[in-house]
Amino acid sequence: MNEIRRFIVRLLPLCAGWLVPTMFAHVGLAQDWVRNGVIGAGTGLQGGDPGTGGVGWTRARTRIFSGLDLRADESSADGMGFYGFVELERRLTFGGEVRYQRWLTSTIVFHAAVLGTVYPESMLGLGTGARFGFPIGKVLTLFLEPAIAAFPVGSDLPEKSVIFWGSLNGGLGVAL
Repeated sequence: MNEIRRFIVRLLPLCAGWLVPTMFAHVGLAQDWVRNGVIGAGTGLQGGDPGTGGVGWTRARTRIFSGLDLRADESSADGMGFYGFVELERRLTFGGEVRYQRWLTSTIVFHAAVLGTVYPESMLGLGTGARFGFPIGKVLTLFLEPAIAAFPVGSDLPEKSVIFWGSLNGGLGVAL
């Protein structure tokens, strides 16, 4: 748990260094926000060493997530995403994700993320993925999002092991 606290304490100044200037710019000095809301669900594979010395793979828990993508209109290729999720199976788990996002087009987005679960046990890791959108109107987009993540820190890990997630998510994006 102390490792998680140290990681978060180191991460907060980095996030503040990005958020504070963009918040002041939003007050009216320079730019406006481009906002997208996202809701979806997904599952995939989860793997790691269960303590036997080998890697075992199982189907990952079904996850429901919701979030907000923010980017400045003057630099709309770069942005941040803030997501919360709930895993439903075996036991109820709550978690979140903060993403740096890079838009290649209005419908293709790559991301790098810090993510983790916070209840009932903790895990903290890094992930990456891509979102492929399929517009169905002026403000609505269906999407598919393959992603991978690795969790080296947390109380929900087998001893001296890393948990890996490979997931396929789908959902609906809304321009706000």
